[in-house]
Amino acid sequence: MFRLRRHCLTALLLTLVSSQNSAVGQPWAPGQGPPPGLTLPTQAEAQQLEQLRRTGGPKQLRERYLRQGHNLLHRFWASKQQPTLLFSGDRAEGCGVRRVAHPMAYYCPPSQELAMALNLRRSVRSAKGKTDRELLLLDLAVLAHEWGHHVNREQGRGPFQGGLGLTVKQEELAADWRTGVFLGWMLSQGAISVDEFTQTANLLFEMGDYERLAAQHHGYPKDRFQALTRGLTSQLRPGQKLGEWTVDTSETFSRALKVSGEDRQLGRRRYDVRRFEIERGQQIATNLIGGLLGAASCVWGNQQQCIGMAAQQGKGRADGSYTQRRLTLHCDNGSFDVSDDDFDPQPVSRDGKGQAPVLLQRDCTQSAGIRG
Repeated sequence: MFRLRRHCLTALLLTLVSSQNSAVGQPWAPGQGPPPGLTLPTQAEAQQLEQLRRTGGPKQLRERYLRQGHNLLHRFWASKQQPTLLFSGDRAEGCGVRRVAHPMAYYCPPSQELAMALNLRRSVRSAKGKTDRELLLLDLAVLAHEWGHHVNREQGRGPFQGGLGLTVKQEELAADWRTGVFLGWMLSQGAISVDEFTQTANLLFEMGDYERLAAQHHGYPKDRFQALTRGLTSQLRPGQKLGEWTVDTSETFSRALKVSGEDRQLGRRRYDVRRFEIERGQQIATNLIGGLLGAASCVWGNQQQCIGMAAQQGKGRADGSYTQRRLTLHCDNGSFDVSDDDFDPQPVSRDGKGQAPVLLQRDCTQSAGIRG
């Protein structure tokens, strides 16, 4: 377990607060393009990273993949300075850490070091059964989150500025937002698929810190999901095709199934859908890896609190995820039904995700007599 010196905590706090007033520019807002002068990496660069994940030789693949992702994130955010990337066993210079080891995943502002020593199989229950190559996408998402902390200092916290009342929650949500921006760009470039994104996002949500009782809480699962999707939708647009999938809303994707003779006779359309759903009544108020996703997590607590947060690893999770459902849309009467839920067919206007009305307007050609 790592130790944080008191003077380092003070330096971290001062660095984070001062960065709020010294941002060199604001990131672009959701739904808008990048500001003039920001040159994004090419589609080929994004796809090269994915090619390495899929076909790269197994020897030191994780380190090679994350180093290439580290360079891509540096290009993506046009960061003035690239942090030093550290792996398990590397010597660290800042934040009271001498040697990087599991379960460390953090960004240290004073030394501008970014550690990626988190063993996902030991930290995320759902990681068990996943292949090493599948888990690389989760590693990339964690890396993007830590990069978010670095870019927050250079470019501000975007929609999570919050005036002088800077909190850990704002800092973490801004990093989640930047994670969504990057993953949304990867999706838009065809570098990752919708299913790969939703599966990775589910694992990332499982890793999150949802402690609402502590002063340094990061927010409810819904807060963090909304921050991620706010970034995601800055790079995607409703109706955009992503391979076989279509972006319907900020929380949903659909893939139309082949229309059968029975579908035509019954006036219906069927879809595979991915919908983010969260069960508020079953949120678990326990840190999972609080203090690991972002050095700022330890700034507002003392040394023992920070170490204690890491000790809670694996003891809690958020009951929220992208679900895999089958949606049936009845064009003749404007109703819909989603598989494996507790509801009978109902009017599309009652879809809390807003997906069914989008599908009705887009795909149902016989509009006469349809009720919204």
